[in-house]
Amino acid sequence: MPFFDMSLEELQSYKPARPEPHDFDAFWQMTLAETRQHPLNARFERVDFGLKLVDTYDVTFAGYGG
Repeated sequence: MPFFDMSLEELQSYKPARPEPHDFDAFWQMTLAETRQHPLNARFERVDFGLKLVDTYDVTFAGYGG
């Protein structure tokens, strides 16, 4: 039993009404400026999964707020 009443085509083209908050751009400008004040501290540790054609890594980095 489906959990929705729209066809696949309707679901693929569905655009919900979601107005952009009035401070959307200011919020992201401030958020990105704050984020750039902290180092990323990225670490890449190679992980051997036994794959011959793909190099795999465990990647970690500082999240929001450092």
